[in-house]
Amino acid sequence: MAAVAPPGALQRARTALRGPDFRKLFAIRVVGQGGDGFFTVALIASVVFNPNEHSTTFGLFKAGLITALPFTLLGPFVGVFIDRWQRRHILAYAPLLKVALVGLVLFDPTTRAVPFYVGALAVISINRFYLATASAVVPRLVPSDDLLVANSLATVGGTLALLVGFFIGGQLADAGGSGPVVAVAAAAWLTATWIAIRLRSDLAPKTLPGPDELLRHQIRRVIVEFTDGARTLLRTPRAIGPITSISIDSMGQGIILTVAAVVFREQFKEGVGSYSNLVGAGGVGVLMGIVTVGWLEERWSKERIIAGAFVVGGLGLLGAALYLRGWSILVASFVVGLAFAWKKVPVDTIVQGSLPDGYRGRVFSVYDVVYNVARIIAAALVIPLVPAIGTHGTVALVDVRIVFSEGAREEEWPRAVRWGAAEESVEVIKAWLEERSGERRRCFRLALRDGSDLDVSRAESGGLWMIDRERDEPRTSP
Repeated sequence: MAAVAPPGALQRARTALRGPDFRKLFAIRVVGQGGDGFFTVALIASVVFNPNEHSTTFGLFKAGLITALPFTLLGPFVGVFIDRWQRRHILAYAPLLKVALVGLVLFDPTTRAVPFYVGALAVISINRFYLATASAVVPRLVPSDDLLVANSLATVGGTLALLVGFFIGGQLADAGGSGPVVAVAAAAWLTATWIAIRLRSDLAPKTLPGPDELLRHQIRRVIVEFTDGARTLLRTPRAIGPITSISIDSMGQGIILTVAAVVFREQFKEGVGSYSNLVGAGGVGVLMGIVTVGWLEERWSKERIIAGAFVVGGLGLLGAALYLRGWSILVASFVVGLAFAWKKVPVDTIVQGSLPDGYRGRVFSVYDVVYNVARIIAAALVIPLVPAIGTHGTVALVDVRIVFSEGAREEEWPRAVRWGAAEESVEVIKAWLEERSGERRRCFRLALRDGSDLDVSRAESGGLWMIDRERDEPRTSP
């Protein structure tokens, strides 16, 4: 009897989209995040490209602070509330709240700062709950076999819609100001609400509502677990190395975006439409990287992909530093976006594989906060850098930073062994390289808690670890 081949990704995507409520959720993500793209343009147009804002670098620092703070401060706590509130109500009413508040960003932040920043922070904070809810309900709408493809569809579709909204919004803002851009964002969010109220699935969390005291305990537990996640991360070199590299890379991206805004606004005298072109070019690069990273992983180890991506991004920035023009900045933005995807996907995979399952959620919460804070630090660094060494020098400095980060990847040193569902920490007492049958292997001798030693190895290019020998005799110095 012939075996039936498993369905491919395209077939799984079609299967997931056959579910009427997942189709609605997908439409909610696309329409809602498209509106977010228009809103982001209005925010940047008011804060960065405002004629009354004399410092482009300080304007982008403020914009970065507004967008990153809600994700950084609220991010670890969002799940506690999503698991208690009616999720369909969040999907239906959060966009209405954003519509009610978005008009505040039409105030001039240089003269009416309080209403402007209150409105911007409120909209972005509400959006944090909204997007987290849209991700949390996917498992309720598709079969478990289609979950990976459904998540990919929703994430990629939403991201693409955000980029398209940002690009079109930038052109619209240059032509007609922020008013029409905000109106389109509000219309998109109203459409998302109209779709959400037509969801038929019961999306209520499958937990019994607890008293307010239990909520306080849950919030306190989030703080404790976040701290525990930070400690676990610091004790895991294989995870902290990639996270450090990608966070430094995040700082570099933030610096480049700020420098590009300075060049377009102060040197080329262009508006927010030029900045939307820049973000669009970077977004196309990211999508291209997501599509091609699987092909790269079939041929090289994750560590080599990350190192190569740093080199590719560095060469792109070096070219832009030597010849800083409008088109060269767009090309550099595309290359940096492409290299970012080639780094981010393998880094996330390495971090996931280096941690016990019970710690991944809390460590990734720390990871998200570190990543967002890196962007804020980058925007702050540019404020003194551009006046001191100019735009060419700042881009060149980031290029040096990228080449340096290429060497910051983590060492392949084991920290624990897993026996079934149990995990036992180990101490590395010896490490060496060995050639077997023409293959170079990385070998370790590990000290177990019971006093015995374990020899393990894997191919230098990557792959599964193998147990070579278990030693019960008395330990000798390597």
